[in-house]
Parts: sequence; structure tokens; C-alpha cells
Amino acid sequence: MKRVKKVANPAGISEKVIRLIEVYTLIAQNKFPSIDTLMQRFKVTKRTIFRYLELINIIDPIEYDRDMNGYKFTYGNPLKKPFLNNDEFQTLLLAGESVSHLGKTFKENFLKLVMRTYACRDSLNAKPAIIFKAPDAIFSEKIETILKTLLVCIREKRAVEIIYNTRHSKELTKRIVDPYVVVLYEGIWILVGYCHLRKTIRSFALDRIKDITERNLYFNTHSYFDLKTYLETSWGIIKGKEARIKIRFKKDIADFILRKDKWHASEKRTKLPNGEVELTFTVSGVVEIKRWIYSWLPNVEVVKPIWFRKQIQKELSSSAINHL
Repeated sequence: MKRVKKVANPAGISEKVIRLIEVYTLIAQNKFPSIDTLMQRFKVTKRTIFRYLELINIIDPIEYDRDMNGYKFTYGNPLKKPFLNNDEFQTLLLAGESVSHLGKTFKENFLKLVMRTYACRDSLNAKPAIIFKAPDAIFSEKIETILKTLLVCIREKRAVEIIYNTRHSKELTKRIVDPYVVVLYEGIWILVGYCHLRKTIRSFALDRIKDITERNLYFNTHSYFDLKTYLETSWGIIKGKEARIKIRFKKDIADFILRKDKWHASEKRTKLPNGEVELTFTVSGVVEIKRWIYSWLPNVEVVKPIWFRKQIQKELSSSAINHL
């Protein structure tokens, strides 16, 4: 007999969303699903089914009906929930894919939100049409604790005291910070706020915060602060001394460079007669744009400023020597 190839299930949170909603719907339709029928339906272990039922029980209490040999809602069916059409369901799956990169807590909260809000039809049990590809956030129990503290203090506009391990000096410093916002950037959680020690707005990586304490020091966000404006001049999130940089890309990769309307808000571009492309940026700090430039080697050249060109040459020469 020819072996039937198993169809791959949707990955990550999308699979859980589909299965949980389907189990929830079966119970809501008074079909009294049992452990065995659910195991056969989804081709999963008993332990996995128990996890699904535990999560549903948190949202709407369920119990086992001995007469019907299956599960039902303890207090009767909850209020009828809106059904999603295919487009809405695909949007929900895409949202689930993006949330899946934020860490366990966010995944679980998303699932609970979906279960409380929506129901779906069996015809919607399909793979996501769009996959959200992004680096997973650095997450741990400690970061989760720090994040929860920050969210409370941001909402209540209260300062926090942190013990911070600076990346360059490796020194531990105690700082009072007015937390403005938390940003997820390239998988790293970043706190942006007013640092009382440095008397300016600074960014702090949550994984470098060794300790955090809530303070009863209330603050008003500086009237001039706007996250979009604050980050507009930096390449990513690290700010520094302003520099005007001109970069030239070879003809071989010109189409890759031109496929994006703009790589930065300050960008000015010039298409050269020989097919090469020159981009000019004005950025606050060069650390992050430097990494971006290196990603295009060997088809990129720094034209200006001279000091930055020499810095790039020195770093590349040092790297080449170290790998000989």
C-alpha cells in the first residue's frame, strides 16, 4: 500500500489558533468532543489536547459531561461570537505570526484575545497565505518582569531606577529613568526614556538591565518628545554625532538598491551613467549604517566623508588580517 504523505500543519501560533478555535467551536456547538476524538482529529498527543482544554477553561470554564462522554461549557454556551470570513481570518493568522516572535507571554495573551472574541467555520481551517518573517525577540523570565514593570510605569508616568550594564565600558551604573516607550528593534527590547544621570534622552537594552525598581517619582513626558521624530535621524535606534554620508553601489546590485523607494528618510539618490547608484544620507550616529554598508560588500564603496571612509578601510583591513 502506498504511504500517504502527511500534510504539514501551519507553523507556530497559527496552528494553535486554528486548533483552539476549532475545539472551542465544537464545544460551543454542543458536539461534546472527547479527548480521544480530539486526538484523532488533530493527530496530536493527549498532553497537547489537555493543554488546549486548559487554555479554553481559562477563557470560558468547561467540564466533562459523563452522559455525553465529552466536554461542555460549565455555565452554558457563552455569547455568540462573530464569525470571520476568509480575508479576515488570513489577517488574524498574519497577526498571530507577528505576535509569535514577541515571546511566550504575548503568544498566550493573543490566543486568549482571539478565543474571547472570534469563532470560525471549519472551511477556514487553512494554512496562512502570508508568513511574517522576523527575528524572534530576546525573551526570558527576567526580561518579562522588567517589561511588565516598565509598562505599568509608562502608563502611570512614574520613574524607574535601574542598574545598567553599559556595553562599551562594562560598568554597572545606577540610573533614574523616566520611561517613555519600549521599542522592539531587530529582536531586542529597547527602553527609550529620559536619563537623569546623563540629563538627556537615552536608549537602554532590556537584556542589559540587571535590576529595576519602581519609583514614586512622577514625570511629564517632554513636550518635544515624539518617538517617530526622535528616531527619524538615526539609522535604527542608536543615536550619535550627525554625519552626512555618501555611498556608491556597483551596477551588479543597483536593482536591489532601487527596489526600495527609500532606505532612510534623509536619503538622496543619484543614478550614474555607468549604471551605478549613489545614495546620500544624513544620520545621527554611524554604528548601525555601518553594519548595513557591510551587508553589501564587496559591491559598495564609501565616498564621503573621508574620516568615515578611512574608518571603514581600517576595520576591513583589520578583519582581513585576523582571518588570514
